[in-house]
Amino acid sequence: MKTTLSAALIVFLAACGGPGQDRRQEGMVLRIPAFKYDRTIPVRFTCDGEDISPELVWTGVPENAKSLVVVCEDLSPATGTFIHWVVYNIPPASKGLPQNVPHVDRLPDGSRQALNPRSQMGYLGPCPGYETHRYVFQLYALDVRLEEEHPLNGRQVLFLMEGHIIAKSLYPGNYR
Repeated sequence: MKTTLSAALIVFLAACGGPGQDRRQEGMVLRIPAFKYDRTIPVRFTCDGEDISPELVWTGVPENAKSLVVVCEDLSPATGTFIHWVVYNIPPASKGLPQNVPHVDRLPDGSRQALNPRSQMGYLGPCPGYETHRYVFQLYALDVRLEEEHPLNGRQVLFLMEGHIIAKSLYPGNYR
């Protein structure tokens, strides 16, 4: 039994890559130049710093995508999932989002930002308190645009995405 578990762990770690390595994926790939994959998120992108969004870049968007969605969630098991940021209806030809996206409903390219849990528009940086939390930036390619006239909150966007995801890429980070 112990040998089987050890072998399974080795296979899992090999598939995931070593600590801090970029995960090379087929298809769509999300990257955040400000920090390495699964490493510490720099203070400037948190409530302890400037609380600005990091630059996101991506490649490999499927040709049949009608829109993209960016989601940043805190996956800490102690508090449950907390949605920090959602940008939806991003044009599929887009190559990323700049650092410090303004806190407005509509961005110049037609993308929209969802209301965060504080009922504010835009990015809400990591702010975990005393323990380390795991944050995951996610990029989704959808086969639809989310046609809603009024601003949505993050949970509403996630609900409307169900059944329309054609590709996904993740980029985790940690912050204390």
